[in-house]
Amino acid sequence: MSILAPAVGAVLAAVLESSVLTHLQVGSVKPDLVFAVGIAVAMVLGFDSGMAWAFVGGVVLDLLLPGRALGSTALTLVLVTALALLVARATWPPRLIVISATAFGLTFVYQVLLLAILGLTAGVAFAGLALAELLLIGTLNLVLAAIAVVVVRAIDLRFGERERLAW
Repeated sequence: MSILAPAVGAVLAAVLESSVLTHLQVGSVKPDLVFAVGIAVAMVLGFDSGMAWAFVGGVVLDLLLPGRALGSTALTLVLVTALALLVARATWPPRLIVISATAFGLTFVYQVLLLAILGLTAGVAFAGLALAELLLIGTLNLVLAAIAVVVVRAIDLRFGERERLAW
């Protein structure tokens, strides 16, 4: 699969996150669609697809959501995706439970890092999330990542490159 497919997917996910998911909240929190699917894409498809998803999805989120400095979400997503790729490398081939647990664990890193970067660049107050809210966001991201793994693997099996003998 080429780099274009994850980039287009990231744009679509960012549009969905900034429009539809702002109205579909559980309590006072909403899932991070670009983050959760990005972790799944990175751990299933590898470095190139994961970094393309993280960068493009982050830039589009920065453009669509008010109050974000351009590049802040992209930087955060690239750093967190790099951590997910390290986990994938250590647990190759990554299983569904590993990818879901990674999405849950990295949710905390993503939220704190994003708040810190937005605090430095856009003046957002750092004390914004309680532990209960972070646990709920992590659980939502875990479910989204699990669904995304199944979808990404199916798409990769259908449209991915076929293995051939190397001569």
